[in-house]
Amino acid sequence: MVFQEDESGFFYIYLDDARRNIVVEHYEGVEREVRGHRRTATGKINKVFKGSNAETIYRTILGNGLISRIDHAAYVGYELAKAEIALKNGLKYEQDRPVKV
Repeated sequence: MVFQEDESGFFYIYLDDARRNIVVEHYEGVEREVRGHRRTATGKINKVFKGSNAETIYRTILGNGLISRIDHAAYVGYELAKAEIALKNGLKYEQDRPVKV
């Protein structure tokens, strides 16, 4: 599958270990051409979601209409599930990286 950006923006997912929360920042994407290739540069932050339950956060994101591509929805759900597993088990979570047990 060829990567295509979601016109609705992109997400940065991380853990706030001190508060025992998953934090999801939604950014409005900014596309730029860099050396002949389209790239997403840092966008403007749009919304922040926090919680300890991946499904609740996921449903809130979908309810806010922040995902327009089904593959992006699947990716965000996958990353949120990994984040919740890491949070509940005291593991390190880094987006786009495997959770190490």
